[in-house]
Amino acid sequence: MALTIVSRKQWGAKAPRRVTKRKPSDLSGVAVHWFGKPSAAASHAGCAALLRGAQNTHMAPGGLGTKDGANDIGYNHAVCPHGVAFELRGFGVQTGANGNASANEQYAAIVYMAGTGDTLTDEAAAVLAELIRMWQAQGAGPLVKPHQFFVQTSCPGPDLLKWIGLKPPPWHGKKAAGAAPVADETPAWLMDFVLWRLTQNADPKLRPKTLPKKVPNSAWEAAALVEQMAGVMGPQQPFLDWVEWRRRGMKKEERPRTVPRKIPTSWPGALERLEQSFGGGASHPKTKATAKSKGEAAPVATTAMTPQTALLSPPRSTQAALQRYLLARKHGTYSDAEVRDIVKKYVTTAKAVALDPLLVVSQMVLETGGLTSHWSQPPRRNPAGIGVTGAPGAGLSFASWDDAVRAHTGRLLAYVLPKGKGNAAQRALIEEALTVRPLPANRRGCAPTLEGLAGTWATDKGYAGKIARVANEMSAA
Repeated sequence: MALTIVSRKQWGAKAPRRVTKRKPSDLSGVAVHWFGKPSAAASHAGCAALLRGAQNTHMAPGGLGTKDGANDIGYNHAVCPHGVAFELRGFGVQTGANGNASANEQYAAIVYMAGTGDTLTDEAAAVLAELIRMWQAQGAGPLVKPHQFFVQTSCPGPDLLKWIGLKPPPWHGKKAAGAAPVADETPAWLMDFVLWRLTQNADPKLRPKTLPKKVPNSAWEAAALVEQMAGVMGPQQPFLDWVEWRRRGMKKEERPRTVPRKIPTSWPGALERLEQSFGGGASHPKTKATAKSKGEAAPVATTAMTPQTALLSPPRSTQAALQRYLLARKHGTYSDAEVRDIVKKYVTTAKAVALDPLLVVSQMVLETGGLTSHWSQPPRRNPAGIGVTGAPGAGLSFASWDDAVRAHTGRLLAYVLPKGKGNAAQRALIEEALTVRPLPANRRGCAPTLEGLAGTWATDKGYAGKIARVANEMSAA
């Protein structure tokens, strides 16, 4: 289709403060957005004014996440529900709308001029497809991604997400006569393998189901090359934004959109190494003001958890953070209210005997798969594999989570404290727990730090590191 694009002059755009050139041939593809707010104009007569309002918002202080305002309206082109295309920054200019520097450098941005409750019209869909083809004709790469591919956002809304995912893609035109198709030799599972190796530490429990039983050598080489490239590239904007957010107290309302919903397990360790190198040691979890607003004492200042982290400590995270972590994931047959109550019991019980609730709950999460394992479900309610040996039926069951939490916490405390040590409350809880299941004498006091649990509580030599990783993810929730 022949497409006419309304010029900047025609819709009344202000002059940009500055223009950063970027050739379409340097791009990986196009990112698709919507306004979200505001909604679509009631009639086409209001579309130009809608764009002028968006430009004013973007160029005002704070616009597009800048201090003094963006250089221009953020997108390259716009399409209204009435099937009309608008030039914004236009071809050959770098966008400012994709959420981080890398995404802005690699993708153009097209916005659908609509918001919550608006549908994608057939007229707009046809024009969007043609605009994408025009970018590709000028040299842009084949990728078309929703805005939420780059940052945490609902943009570009449900209709456009479905449209982008259609097969074949709506922007693919008819093949020229006699044109030979380009073979796509990249297996669909390859990047699943790379992500699993590099971001999930090749955890067997998280192994993607898409992977072949025997992964070919070429896939291992690809993962090694990606890891090498990541090392050369160094820290990227999402990691740096996360570090800064932690230093500001991790207020939920200030969470940067660039920070992924699930914090990579490598980030806390990377931050700890940076602080050791530069003498940082800043406090990270919730600020005192944030904790008090929810009726909790503020957690102590801490760096990332490691196998050398001591189990006896004031809380290093909040009850709310522990609950958020579990509620954001599958938790078996337990309701949200039951999960909150289980976490509350852990926090109360652990604090009473000077154990850090973060580490106790992290062990429970690791042992039970976040309350999804067979042994953790009613009527067993076994929170830490107590008495589970692998033999058929071997393992303890608990009548209530009060009993389960006390048995787990007291048993863990027995690993921390040598026999006869501790205050009256600690000794009483240990005695209660060891009445449920005795503990060999050589286990008493063997684990003042997480490291002591590896090879004792569990045969897995990496057990302490796994608890630490869960704790770091949980404290960042």
